[in-house]
Amino acid sequence: MSDNQSTIEKDYSKESREILRKFVEQLNSSDIRNGEYPELASTDLKYTSSLQSKRLEEKDASIHYNYDTESVINGSAIKLDKDTHYITRMPFYIAQSKTEYSVGGKVKRKENLLKTMFANVIWLIDQNVSQNNNKNETYCCPNCGATSTVKQLLSGCPFCQTRFMMSDLFPKVTNYYDADTKGTIHSTVLPFSLFGILVILCIYGLTSYDTLMTTFTSDNMTHKIIQAVLLLGCCIIGFLSGYVLKVLANIIYILSYTIFYLPSLFRMIKTKRKLPEFMRNFEKNFTLDYFIGKLIYLARTMVYSEDYENCAVYCGEPMENTCKNIIDMTYWGFINAKKFYIQDDHAYIDIDLFMQTIYCKGRHISKKSDWFNFLICKSIHAETDHGFSIHKIECKSCGASFDATREKHCPYCNSNYDLSDYDWVIKRFKKK
Repeated sequence: MSDNQSTIEKDYSKESREILRKFVEQLNSSDIRNGEYPELASTDLKYTSSLQSKRLEEKDASIHYNYDTESVINGSAIKLDKDTHYITRMPFYIAQSKTEYSVGGKVKRKENLLKTMFANVIWLIDQNVSQNNNKNETYCCPNCGATSTVKQLLSGCPFCQTRFMMSDLFPKVTNYYDADTKGTIHSTVLPFSLFGILVILCIYGLTSYDTLMTTFTSDNMTHKIIQAVLLLGCCIIGFLSGYVLKVLANIIYILSYTIFYLPSLFRMIKTKRKLPEFMRNFEKNFTLDYFIGKLIYLARTMVYSEDYENCAVYCGEPMENTCKNIIDMTYWGFINAKKFYIQDDHAYIDIDLFMQTIYCKGRHISKKSDWFNFLICKSIHAETDHGFSIHKIECKSCGASFDATREKHCPYCNSNYDLSDYDWVIKRFKKK
């Protein structure tokens, strides 16, 4: 690798860590229930957050995230997929995290843990507008030719009211999740050490009871000092024994966790190898990390949507939402593509996604791990548009313009709009 290439790689890694830091600061000050979302979140992430906001309002619940950005341990940025259009980095850092889940204004669940936060940060290599200026960049509306800003076109041309599908403005955070690192020394090691001290003192007291009673009832100060030193030594040994016990407990936990999730890890490795091979037969610039971000978007949309009949991304049999008690969900690192094939010029993928979910039932908050199964499809001719571009959304029946990424039927003539001609849609969805 040349020096110039090394510099470029180093710049992306450094910038990704800075983007993650800013994203976390925005997340800390966000209020999802009231429609406040991190500015660096992708369009898909913001949209699903708006659906989550409605779910929280229905449950009279709220979520407050607080990551201690002052005590951050920065990690390196992991290099993920790269093609001729995308550069992806997964920066991470370790910080104390406090999350509160409230119902009816009362806190029902608190999590105060040392966590490692990961994020997917994606750039478009050929994007010509910078992150600082792209929203105010002028662009001609393809429909009427009027000039307006990119920011205005995101919600529709202000002159002809034509709505468009737009690729995200990059760099953006397309997904984020955190992993518990088993707390801090005060909340985890200390109880074990105190227990160790108590056990060692009890053992010493039981085996040396007569000596202790004789020593501390006598007037011999030298013997008292010796026993005090021995008791101090017992405390030190007990503290260290508790620490060793905690380390052993962590090793056992990690081994059991690894063994439990080993099949999922193997399936994930297989998916990372096989799925890109399949997709690149007709989509040369397929990027797995971007695809995972899209899959998470679909999962959040299905979980938080109340009306599947008018849900643009769902094209399956009529069904009721069975996930109405879920108020929060995060990707937990595993997908499993069980089957993929081409039928009638459409690519189909039967895939599982592993998420950690927070349930709110009545006034009770609980945490679970869930697998979600999808059958998704997309036209093999609908290659992801990797450059900054806009597409006019026009009803094929009446010609009216509307936002087909959010509406399944034309609001003017009620005709169906097949989003699978442009993007992934869901044919089947269920919680396993």
